[in-house]
Amino acid sequence: MAIIATVALGAGIYVSSQLNIENTGGRYNEQDAINANAQQEQFDSQAFQSLQAQLQNTTLFPDSFKQVPAFSLLQGENEPLTESILKDKWSVLFFGFTNCPDVCPITLNEMNGVVDQLGSENATVPQVLFITVDPVRDPVEKMAEYVAYFNDSFIGGSGDLNEITALTTKLGIVASYTANEDGSNDYTVDHTASMLLIDPQLRVRAKLNAPHKVDTLVADLKTIMTYYN
Repeated sequence: MAIIATVALGAGIYVSSQLNIENTGGRYNEQDAINANAQQEQFDSQAFQSLQAQLQNTTLFPDSFKQVPAFSLLQGENEPLTESILKDKWSVLFFGFTNCPDVCPITLNEMNGVVDQLGSENATVPQVLFITVDPVRDPVEKMAEYVAYFNDSFIGGSGDLNEITALTTKLGIVASYTANEDGSNDYTVDHTASMLLIDPQLRVRAKLNAPHKVDTLVADLKTIMTYYN
């Protein structure tokens, strides 16, 4: 009996020690994972800040900032324009209107220069989408004609005002309307002058701040797209 008791006691001590080792090891593994995540977050933060420091007139956003939501508009000859057009390619998204006296035509002209320069350097060329915030005066046919004046590859979008407003609201784009006293269609529209850079996974990667200049846009776009490609 004494021998049996001794063996049982030894077995109990062994099992207990093994459980303690396993439990301790589990705690160490969990802590290691926490430390590794913290180190990765610190590395990501430093890389993000380093990338931002290289940009001249662009505000960089983290991965989790915003994603382009589902939308349903029109382009060209009343063809569907949805979020699917942004998939698997870089895009510059700009909201404005064809009666805009300065910001919109100047910006689209600068983007034409950007597309030409990036193409000549064999760099990644983002597609350019110009979506109206004034669909009452900008039907889809007018939008197609307007953007083609600047560049045949540019995509013009129009559609239901409620759909456009829902999209701009989710993306943080502001548009306000001031009616004339006579109630005519000669009203004014104020809107966000910045453009959004959308990555191939539909994430809003950056805000391209105004004023827009070809050289600055080219430099910032190349820096961002090269880094994330």
